Amino acid sequence: MEVFQDILNFFQSGTFRFIILLFLYCIVVIWLSFVYWTYRDANQRGANGILWALVVLILNFFGLLIYLILRPSEYIQDVMERELEIEAKERLKSGQAIDCPACGNIVEKDFLVCPYCRKKLKNPCPKCGKPLQLNWSICPYCKTVL
Repeated sequence: MEVFQDILNFFQSGTFRFIILLFLYCIVVIWLSFVYWTYRDANQRGANGILWALVVLILNFFGLLIYLILRPSEYIQDVMERELEIEAKERLKSGQAIDCPACGNIVEKDFLVCPYCRKKLKNPCPKCGKPLQLNWSICPYCKTVL
């Protein structure tokens, strides 16, 4: 009987109340962390961050589950990078751009120097100013002998 009395006294003690309050505090901190994470993630994916944060705030973990199911699949930054890569590949394919032999970055085919590493790519024609390959001895545009 004394063991049951000790257990009952523990559940009525301040230590037990402190443990319960600490547990509830951790649950609230985790819940608010989910709200903040949802807000940031939704903004990075192009969704309405405030709306989704309110959904998670009101519906708790069910709101988070709904967001994880319905959220946009890609970050805005990833979409923009992919579009830039596609544009660069199309420019390379169409012949409007080349790879720099020194650093490998994509540059326009009529650039005289690489804007990234400053490597000399072509010489300007002294008469017409058009870009010429480094090994050419005559300008094919104006017939100037170099």
